[in-house]
Amino acid sequence: MTGTGVRSRPRAALPAPCAIQITSWGIVYYAFPVLNPQITAATGWSTTAAAFSGALLISALTGIPVGRILDRRGPRTVTTTGSVLGVLAVPAIASAPNLIAFTAAWLLAGVAMAATSTSPPSPPSPAGGAPTT
Repeated sequence: MTGTGVRSRPRAALPAPCAIQITSWGIVYYAFPVLNPQITAATGWSTTAAAFSGALLISALTGIPVGRILDRRGPRTVTTTGSVLGVLAVPAIASAPNLIAFTAAWLLAGVAMAATSTSPPSPPSPAGGAPTT
């Protein structure tokens, strides 16, 4: 059955989490390499890449605990939490008054990276049971 009934709702709900996933990756992972030369020029901080590297390290270290939470709670909770952390981290990165605040904000972004690099949250199954992944 397409377009009507139980099956149409999960299909309609799927684009939103997919868009969130793509946006999360675009903002948290790919913006820094593009913007780093301008950040370095504007601030005079020569070690901005180390802050981003720290975020990647934090992402790797928090990946196992995030995976355990993912197993217990499912991707919806983990991805939502990661998105909220990313929303907090990005303005903190952009408005950091010094290199310490900039690095701390990137470390927070590292936790967001771990939480948003999961599979997108799945819509409920057609039978109304647990979400499928």
